[in-house]
Amino acid sequence: MKLFGDPEFRKRFMKSGLPVILAVAWAPIIWMAFTALLGPLLFRITSSFLVVQTIVLPLTLLSLFLFLRAFRVISSRFYGEKA
Repeated sequence: MKLFGDPEFRKRFMKSGLPVILAVAWAPIIWMAFTALLGPLLFRITSSFLVVQTIVLPLTLLSLFLFLRAFRVISSRFYGEKA
């Protein structure tokens, strides 16, 4: 790849930058899923869409954090390195 001329730089980028890009890409998808699944129930309870989103946003961030941790553990086992 011409973008990553040095193989070491490519490895460092894949270890540090790729999980961040993955989180940015999946954040709206997970947010929409939580909103679709939990939104109607929470809206009936609270009657406020703002409160629903205040609950859904931390759940989205927490689930992204947990998914990224799981992916790092899996990748460390796959590549034989410690996380």
